[in-house]
Amino acid sequence: MVHKSLPPLSAAEQALMDILWKKHPSGVRELLDAVNQGRSDPVTRNTLQTQLTRLEAKGWILRDDSSRTHTYEPAVHERPGRTSVLADLKRRFFGGSNLALVRCLVESGDITEQELAELRKYVRSTTAKKGGES
Repeated sequence: MVHKSLPPLSAAEQALMDILWKKHPSGVRELLDAVNQGRSDPVTRNTLQTQLTRLEAKGWILRDDSSRTHTYEPAVHERPGRTSVLADLKRRFFGGSNLALVRCLVESGDITEQELAELRKYVRSTTAKKGGES
């Protein structure tokens, strides 16, 4: 898998990656159906093909040409891929600060009390694990 820093994704490219991380390998027809599910203004096959070509050029996906129908799969596992996207977002919008990112999420009011409790529990358990490794 890819270890270098990956180019950022557009919203449409991120949506395609979400689909490919869930179901891969996938052909163009499958991807087109998934992308257009629930959309009132469907994406065309040409638009999808352009997005796939860009994702491949950026190193996010791989294309398999071994059969008549091309298939696509992630070149990057989901967790490192999302980490790369988050690192880019953090750098561009929060000056690289983890605290500023989390503060923004909390202050926006979009995090529920249940999510905050879960986050506190996660931070305590992670801190305890790090403390035990010293």
